[in-house]
Amino acid sequence: MCVERFANRYDAFSRSRSTFNKRVQAAAEEAGLSGRVYPHCLRATAASYHACKGVAPMPLQALMGWSDLATAQKYIRISGTATADALRRVHHG
Repeated sequence: MCVERFANRYDAFSRSRSTFNKRVQAAAEEAGLSGRVYPHCLRATAASYHACKGVAPMPLQALMGWSDLATAQKYIRISGTATADALRRVHHG
């Protein structure tokens, strides 16, 4: 809900890093999460979310703009979806 409110309030904004950081900090303060939410944290959450939803390494790398495929593979490995998929294949054909 806080992210929705943030998006509604800042529908369009410049893409400078400082502007984005200030707006994330303002949204975190409004949500009572000051000091616990920051832009890189949100980026990592987005990567984890997409890895858990089954996005393959190369599309995840492209989405997040990583130069190294190993970074995407790390998020997928951490998500556990590769293990779950492998177990499903073994047990359910």
